[in-house]
Parts: sequence; C-alpha cells; structure tokens
Amino acid sequence: MVTSRARRANPIVTVIRAVVTVIVVIIVLHIVLFVFEANPANDAVDTIADWSDWLTRWAKDFFTPDNPKVRVTVNCGLAVLVYLGAAALLERLAHRV
Repeated sequence: MVTSRARRANPIVTVIRAVVTVIVVIIVLHIVLFVFEANPANDAVDTIADWSDWLTRWAKDFFTPDNPKVRVTVNCGLAVLVYLGAAALLERLAHRV
C-alpha cells in the first residue's frame, strides 16, 4: 500500500532531477554539435561547448582514442552516465528523508 507521504512529490528529488536534466541536455547537445561539426564560431555552439567543457572537465581525456569525435563522445558520455548515477543515488537518499 502506498502511503500519502510516498504519493507527495519530494521537492528535493524534483530539484535533483531538474538540475541533472539541464546538465545532461547541455552535455548531449555538445556531443551532437561536435560530432556533426557545428560551426564553432557560432555564439550558441560556443556557449554550449564552454558549459559542457566546464561540466565535464574531470572526464576530459579520461579515454584517448585517436578520433576526436570518438574521444568527445566517449568522455562526455561517461560524464553523462556519472551524473545520472549520482542523481539516482541522491534521489534514493532524498526519498529516505
């Protein structure tokens, strides 16, 4: 049986999901723009690349394949997985509060 407390939205979980969603969207957008060779001189492309670089700085060159597209995809993809895993862990902890 589901309790009334379990039915209520936990605001902490909502914030965690919102923040991680924004982070993941930025990183995935960067991957897509890089792989499809978007114009790096474009302000939007440059801004997304800067934000993604800041969010994935710890994963930069974690793996070093020769192909730069593969390198960005693998390293940024790793960062996405870590952010999603950390969010899942934080959500479980927040549900216990």
